[in-house]
Amino acid sequence: MTSCFTDRRALVTGAARGIGLAISRAFHAAGATVAMVDMLPEVESAAAAVGDRARAYRADVTDPAAVKALVESVISDLGGLDIVVNNAGITRDGLLARMSAEDFDAVQKVNLYGTFHLIQAAARPMMKARGGRIVNVASVIGLHGNAGQANYA
Repeated sequence: MTSCFTDRRALVTGAARGIGLAISRAFHAAGATVAMVDMLPEVESAAAAVGDRARAYRADVTDPAAVKALVESVISDLGGLDIVVNNAGITRDGLLARMSAEDFDAVQKVNLYGTFHLIQAAARPMMKARGGRIVNVASVIGLHGNAGQANYA
């Protein structure tokens, strides 16, 4: 039986653990080749555990040049890019009155700008290929807020 993801190439950020790892496993189980991206070195062992069509890539989504190089490498290695899942995210919780500008900026750089950098890098090759899907993972906290997460929500 053929899955709708057979012969598809998916890139998933934040893939070393948690939701990103689960997304990577699901794509792989459905037949896709998965580019598992994370800053954490554990992405190597995570990709090996996911299976033969999973490849690890270490990249910092806050660096636009690194993200552009990442997308180019994935396209070269996998022969294209069909799906991008922006899942990378961090928290630096704290009361707003005590939150440092560095903690506020760190969350924005990964969660907001990292998403932007990957969309921008992937959009052009996807448009050239006349197809592709970009999925941005978000938190319910964006709808309802949470104490100590002014920089997150």
